[in-house]
Amino acid sequence: MSIKIGRGAVAALAAGAMAVTLGSAASADVIDEDNPIISVPVAKVGSATLHRIADADRIRTAVKASQSANWGSVHTVYKNEWSCEGNYPQNTWDGASTKQATGTKIMVPVYVGKGKWIAVECTSVVASKTSYGRMDIIVARADDYPDALAAATLADVLDAPILLHPTNLVDNDSRPDHTSMGLHPAVEAEIARLAGKVDKGQVTVHVLGGTGAISHDVENAIDAIPGVDRTFRYQGVNRYDTATNIANVTVGAYGIESGASLRDVNVYLTTGENFPDALSAGAAAAENDGVVLLTKGEGWDQDGFTRGFLDRLRDWVNDDAWWIRNTSEIFAVGGPAVRAASGSDGVDLAAGYSGVNRYETAELVARGTFDDPSHFGIVSGEIFADAVIGSGFMANADGPLLLTENDSLNEYTASYLRDNEEGYVPPQPNVDNGDTIVVFGGGQSVSMNVSNQVKALLDELFASPTW
Repeated sequence: MSIKIGRGAVAALAAGAMAVTLGSAASADVIDEDNPIISVPVAKVGSATLHRIADADRIRTAVKASQSANWGSVHTVYKNEWSCEGNYPQNTWDGASTKQATGTKIMVPVYVGKGKWIAVECTSVVASKTSYGRMDIIVARADDYPDALAAATLADVLDAPILLHPTNLVDNDSRPDHTSMGLHPAVEAEIARLAGKVDKGQVTVHVLGGTGAISHDVENAIDAIPGVDRTFRYQGVNRYDTATNIANVTVGAYGIESGASLRDVNVYLTTGENFPDALSAGAAAAENDGVVLLTKGEGWDQDGFTRGFLDRLRDWVNDDAWWIRNTSEIFAVGGPAVRAASGSDGVDLAAGYSGVNRYETAELVARGTFDDPSHFGIVSGEIFADAVIGSGFMANADGPLLLTENDSLNEYTASYLRDNEEGYVPPQPNVDNGDTIVVFGGGQSVSMNVSNQVKALLDELFASPTW
């Protein structure tokens, strides 16, 4: 079942979605000892863990990122039964349910007639398992960025990965005739894998942008994947309208951690004419109960989509008739957004983050938003696709998204990592409890030299173990 999300549909979705999504995801609990978001193979350096999530291309890199994490809100119930040796009619243990752990063995006395008993070994085995809950998956265009700029906070509240797909169906060489058009096989397989994790609940795929971004044929093919219950499409007349629709649904339908309403949410403004500032802002907005909206460079979109959202914010509310407090704050990320917001009527900035370039801007956002984070993402400041993947991933990981050039670790990113040394968990022997640094993308996006420089930086920081 496909559902389109436009301006007129937001209120209806907000009214009905909570009943069918089994409640909002607890994004703050995505990373913990019982549900680690990071599960890729590790290369330990000091107390920190350095990862690279990459594959042959951007589409497969997004799949790899999805496979490297635990997503959704899924609870599995196991039913165990006793499996006993032999076939004895009097053996009441065979097929009886048990709460014993799988593999538990016991000896059961069985009467075989004529006053004779024998001992039969019975083992607790899994008879069935049923998974309850919700799984959400976001699909964005693989070859352009506008509709994905505001997606990080949606990914956060849904505990959802961001997958990438071409606008149209592709030649699917994995099919027997080698000529059929269909979904990219890696994307199709990953959606099916995630959908297969939920037996009883809801599996929803969220498509970003109109049919010029992801075609009807692609949406219909996604909707036909076994296990997918419905698809939503978030679209607008342009990228500014799409961003406000995503923001409306993120807060109104699914809720954010603070429980703020549509009029009480924090807003991160960033230019819609390029990607780096917006994607760094996405991870920060997810950390600060916010959404991302777009400026048109140093001005506002002519249709007033972004300003309309800002005008609907409640700046001040009465708290139980005793205190008056500010609940909505507006932040600007990047020089264009700062200049668009500064001096505009009705826009009072809580903070503006504008560096000499995109790399320093990302560092300033991280310093101004995150307090001793334990997870750090590094993406290309020049190629959008891996940055889109990293933005949603780090929004779920409650960590900053930092930028670098391809050939060398950017000095501002290196400075931020170095200055967070005190926030790292002290190393302990044989315990993987340190911080996590994830580099997203292959060599054409972020060279191996960047990973090597991060490793060297960590070697420097942890040259003298404390144990």
